[in-house]
Amino acid sequence: MVRFRRLVLAVAPVAAVVMLAGCTTPAGVDKNLTDEWTMLAAPKVPLPPVGACYDTTVPYFETDSITIFSFKPVSKCDGAHISETFYVGELTGTAASATSPPKGADLKDAWAKCSTEAQTFLGGDYHDGRLELIVLPPSSAQWSGGGRYFRCDLAEVQSDAGKPVSRTSSLKNGLTGDKPVALTCAQETYEADGKTWEDYEPKACTTTHNMEYVGTYTAGERAFPKTADERRAAMRTGCEALGAKYLGMAQSTLDNHQEVGIGFWMVDEENWLRGNRAARCYAMLYDKKSVVRSLKGVGTGKI
Repeated sequence: MVRFRRLVLAVAPVAAVVMLAGCTTPAGVDKNLTDEWTMLAAPKVPLPPVGACYDTTVPYFETDSITIFSFKPVSKCDGAHISETFYVGELTGTAASATSPPKGADLKDAWAKCSTEAQTFLGGDYHDGRLELIVLPPSSAQWSGGGRYFRCDLAEVQSDAGKPVSRTSSLKNGLTGDKPVALTCAQETYEADGKTWEDYEPKACTTTHNMEYVGTYTAGERAFPKTADERRAAMRTGCEALGAKYLGMAQSTLDNHQEVGIGFWMVDEENWLRGNRAARCYAMLYDKKSVVRSLKGVGTGKI
């Protein structure tokens, strides 16, 4: 066995020499293996697909805390899902040149584009529906990799509090025809004490309810109103004008009415900074009074 090992060791170098000696350069080959290869393109962060749908475990949508990591893709939009991507655009200007993903005022152009595209997709202003418009820039990792897109999603919500509703169909044209996701009438809900207002539940206007959507008011250029007094100053007059018109009564009549007034639900600060300075306005009945019909055009008639 010892001699056999030595034989192998002695023969191996000779075999190697024979193999190397047999390696010659074929005709037409210049021995440079890289000079004629096409260079691979630099890797790019892929754009999110338009028409994709997502699920989420987010209990309520809060604009300043929603990221792409809040959403998990689903295989088909006819399966249970929460949000739907209807448009993907490209960030430009200062929003694209920053060292980190944009937020707040740097997303103004992106939000405006998403809002416009949402109107085309839905067939109406998304503010008039039980809908959340979600504008998503890339993650920090995608940003570092050169991603400069913005993703526009729509999600149905139960109320202005932003609780997601699971769907099994597209929101496309949801504000046309019979307008299946339009804001109409609702019933206030209260906390366990039965006195503290908590939220509202959408209702058909032919069923018992005590509030009704009258329109959306958009404030002009101004700082975000952080206190209750500032919010009233920014939104109350505009909402009351919409309410008086919807109810078919003079502003003075509405101001002194004993059964109905106007309330509103306005956007959060991050939305405001993006340029969405909207408040959804509602006619609200006093003293837990309720009706089973619409109040549109009620005028001076009995409620």
